[in-house]
Amino acid sequence: MSKIIQKIGLIIISLFIIEVLSFSAIFSTLAAYIIFAILVLATFIISIYNLEYGLLIVLGELFVGSMGHLFFISLGSYNLSIRVALWLVIMLVFVGKFIRQLIIKKQASPYLLSLKNFSAWKILSILGFFILVGVLNGLGHHNNFSLILLDFNAWPYFLLIFPAIVIYDSYGSELINRLKIVFLASTIFLSLETLFLLFIFTHASAIGPDIYLWLRKTIVGEITPTTTGWPRIFIQGQSFLAIGFFILFWRQIINFKFKEFFSKINLGILIISGGFLSALLLSFSRSFWVALIGVLVFSFILIWYKFGFKKILIISVWLLSVLFISLSLIYLTAAWPYWHAQPSNFGQSLLARTNNNNDAAVASRWSLLPVLMKTISREPLLGQGFGSTITYFSQDPRVLQNNPGGEYTTYAFEWGYLSMWLKIGFIGLLVYLLFLLKLIKDSLRLALKTNNYLFFALPAGVLFLVFTNIFTPYLNHPLGIGFIIISSCLIWLNRVY
Repeated sequence: MSKIIQKIGLIIISLFIIEVLSFSAIFSTLAAYIIFAILVLATFIISIYNLEYGLLIVLGELFVGSMGHLFFISLGSYNLSIRVALWLVIMLVFVGKFIRQLIIKKQASPYLLSLKNFSAWKILSILGFFILVGVLNGLGHHNNFSLILLDFNAWPYFLLIFPAIVIYDSYGSELINRLKIVFLASTIFLSLETLFLLFIFTHASAIGPDIYLWLRKTIVGEITPTTTGWPRIFIQGQSFLAIGFFILFWRQIINFKFKEFFSKINLGILIISGGFLSALLLSFSRSFWVALIGVLVFSFILIWYKFGFKKILIISVWLLSVLFISLSLIYLTAAWPYWHAQPSNFGQSLLARTNNNNDAAVASRWSLLPVLMKTISREPLLGQGFGSTITYFSQDPRVLQNNPGGEYTTYAFEWGYLSMWLKIGFIGLLVYLLFLLKLIKDSLRLALKTNNYLFFALPAGVLFLVFTNIFTPYLNHPLGIGFIIISSCLIWLNRVY
């Protein structure tokens, strides 16, 4: 256990250094290019030495990098992000190693045999076909070529499944343990980062403006005041905190005994889970909150079916303890070191956010809906391809700043499923949903068979993304796609235990 804690601590320190370098890079173009080049070259060398380590670097960036622009360099009019660069590196090394194996070992290539072991190629290939149709459809509709590329660019992240399969097809718990450590360290770091940002923006810190500039330039997150003045700290990668929360939640359902409530392991898990929940509360994301509630309802039904009502009572006490810790972390962070009440109450902010259905974001989303549905109805089966745009009237202050009339044209929509329907058609969307349904179904089948907490937690994570995607696109973004890739490997390659 001490070695695991040391590894987690080392990764957290490394991530802190990376973000300090990212902060420094926004003030120096030369430093940005140098750091970018070093990170890409180091990942390339490490991937050649061990493809698994290269993939863990790529996933670590995904877990903490939100939109993927912790580092970026300008190539003419195009900004190359570190996420795209690392993805290109791992894919290049994988293809090189795969070709070398095929030349030397031909049909006996370990990579080829691993890929053949994967059981979901058929449905994934059909999904890939409709994604390609979306590209061709966009070209056929004469959509702007730049918008087609921007709209499509997240989907190739699915190709990461190839190196993931050949890595996690191997037997041995060490592979999974290393993945768990990287994920846990990254999510702990993200929860600490959220609390750090809370401290900065509730204490009028002198470094606050620079931190805000870094957040805006790297698109790591958003800091905006709520209607009651409390800062909203939304980081897109906080979705992984919800997934991490459900992993710990299901671990405790399987392993936790009430008499061990004050054991070191349970107290540690309580604190970490409280940190995850505090960040999700501070996100003030209604999409996250709805998804959390939806997955908890599903989980309680599953607990009742598998373990009985007594387990529900036990885990409910555990959950209330997590909630108490999360609220304590929020208030202690905001009050320390002066220990005075904040001018705006956090509880009031939560209620205001929950009850406020007339803010600009909600109003814009609902004004978009009828226009989006009308556009979809013109070609519902195959859609209108990537790069399709819609013009509607928005009340978003950022839109009104540039256009007081509120008329806004965009290819990116908050309605996640409707966006995919427009781009890849109803058939493509249906195939994607069937793929996710199969993923959840097969994981639960293994969960009930093996009683392995990870097989319960993975479908909970997928369901969280499914619910969130109603109002905030995640399933067509690397943040969602990356988790689906890892879940697919762990479930269908069946090597977790």
